Amino acid sequence: MNKAKTETEPSAVKAKAREVLFFELEYVAVSGRQLVFDVLKQVMKGKDIDVTPALFARCGLTPRPGKAIQAMIEASGRNLTTGDQLTEQAESLLVKAFAEKAVLNKDLPALIKAAQALNIQVVALSAWPEAVAKELMKKTGLNELGVDLVAMDSVDPIFPRADHWLRILKQRGQETIPAIAIVASRAACKGALTAGATAIALPDAFTVFEDFTGAKVVLETLGAMSAKDLLQMVSRR
Repeated sequence: MNKAKTETEPSAVKAKAREVLFFELEYVAVSGRQLVFDVLKQVMKGKDIDVTPALFARCGLTPRPGKAIQAMIEASGRNLTTGDQLTEQAESLLVKAFAEKAVLNKDLPALIKAAQALNIQVVALSAWPEAVAKELMKKTGLNELGVDLVAMDSVDPIFPRADHWLRILKQRGQETIPAIAIVASRAACKGALTAGATAIALPDAFTVFEDFTGAKVVLETLGAMSAKDLLQMVSRR
């Protein structure tokens, strides 16, 4: 059973935040989807499966590569039994890619600082193990910006789902505090909305054609609006 983990237990001061702003660590803070695509293309090539953008958009939009690999194997119609080995290889390559190639979204620091100035707590959300997520936080400097981390070590095909959001808020004692979620996929957007969060959609090249109905705003880049105007639009307090 996957259990949410946090770097620190929420303090009394944090619990008094007027709102909480969550964002997907791997897909909003950095351009992780492209890294996943590149790794899956490399790994699946050894099995003569060509990972095209279309195949990736259909099978690869999972938070961790395991479910994507299995879906691609099934889509190929071949009876391959090496899914676990391919997953292990892909995860190893992705951890390396995060460490070497991940670059922080240049517009995110301004939004973080603007949110904190309004007493909105900022939290990065990751489906990866805490050790991996912490390294990415350190690599991008998010830990120095006062961003909290929730790393759930989840291999679920959809993340974060509504139950993930609810579990996180309950664990942090923040069920009654309005939540804002910056998400990069339709599945994550739906989960946030179902859990009662206000969603900001920030599609990437592989999710830009998805339906983000219900999101308060859909942005091409975080810099498309000023941090002040964006927070004013999505804030419920």
